[in-house]
Amino acid sequence: MSKEMKSIEEGDTVCIVGGGPGGAGCAISLLQESRAIGKPIKVVIFEHKKFSEHRHYNQCIGVLSPPLEDILKDEFDLVIPDDLILSEIEGYCLHSDRLDLNLIGEETGRSVSVKRSKFDASMLEEAKKAGATIVHNRVTGIEINPEDVMVYSEGDNYKGAVVVGAFGLDDGSCRVFEQGTSYRQPDFLNTIITRLSPGQEFIKGMESTIHAFLLSHPGLEFGAVTPKGDHIAINIAGRNVSSKVMLEFLRSEPVQRFLPPHQQREKPLNYFKGKFPIAPARNLFGDRYVTIGDAAGLMRPFKGKGINSAINTGIYAARSIMRHGVSKKSFSENFYKDCWELTQDLPYGRCVRVLTNLATDLKFMDHMIAVAGTDKVFMKAMFNCVSGHLAYKRIICETASLPLVINFAARIVSHFILRQKATLPV
Repeated sequence: MSKEMKSIEEGDTVCIVGGGPGGAGCAISLLQESRAIGKPIKVVIFEHKKFSEHRHYNQCIGVLSPPLEDILKDEFDLVIPDDLILSEIEGYCLHSDRLDLNLIGEETGRSVSVKRSKFDASMLEEAKKAGATIVHNRVTGIEINPEDVMVYSEGDNYKGAVVVGAFGLDDGSCRVFEQGTSYRQPDFLNTIITRLSPGQEFIKGMESTIHAFLLSHPGLEFGAVTPKGDHIAINIAGRNVSSKVMLEFLRSEPVQRFLPPHQQREKPLNYFKGKFPIAPARNLFGDRYVTIGDAAGLMRPFKGKGINSAINTGIYAARSIMRHGVSKKSFSENFYKDCWELTQDLPYGRCVRVLTNLATDLKFMDHMIAVAGTDKVFMKAMFNCVSGHLAYKRIICETASLPLVINFAARIVSHFILRQKATLPV
């Protein structure tokens, strides 16, 4: 390693842009590592939001799923405070245009819904307790020099040895990183979220089940209705989703069954728009910079578990920085290598996404749900895809079989014969 790309020295500063779970987790891990090797450092987190004020709506639905509780306990000796939990998720139900199916599978731990602003505030407070400095200013510029990094903000500027991008897909922060480094934001889907407050009695009747929708609607890849204790969160995702697509989704027959009957008479809904990464960012690390979580696009496509991925990649980045240095070569050989569980699953995730979109476009999803209702192996596969409990590679390897292929082949032939007959003149 060249002199300019030396290892972290005692007293160096690590700057983290973004104070969500990934940034906070990275900060805690950095400070733990520094104490373990007897090399005190400074960690500065830039987060322009004040989560405790609950003024900003996070695009994440706010479901914490396995193995997050194990990660928090094993890595940070933390538990999710009881007062943050709105409800425990008891199951998943998958819906197509005409059919629905309660998914049955093996739970590997509990999933809980939380208010994201409270969870983020809690994690950021833990980072502060660990010794991180929190700067509530937006970052306005980054300079990567051979000997250091300069991070400019709306307030003070800070000089550090390395900068970590933990900003999700925030447009402003993405542009700052793209201007100051060779980083380019990942490919993404657009998302829109809204919420309803139909009352405790109605929400109780939903039995804490997440309802996932794969409908043959133009521009829509998937949607979900999630009960969250005192309200219902509704999200959709796709290349070109809009408020109009959301309204059509809400009015569709499969979704209407899970909305309060007075919903159409309520005052206009608030919509929140965001992004959902579906591929890794280009140049997600380089000399003296590294990105994590959504900013890096390091999450399983079409599956989610973004909080888990953000915290895990934050931990990997911290270990790589403290143990191996801050060069591009070091991040490639250590940080990116540690992310193998995510990166090796990417081709399989893309395959599942393409096949799922093809099935909805061709109105074939009803058949897939029908097969899952009678085939235990395919039911397990559907459960693990929706819940995110297993990697796509493992799901595909455990599910693929000749009888299942023959079953689907017969259904495909029958489906297209019936579609062809429907288009013939009488």
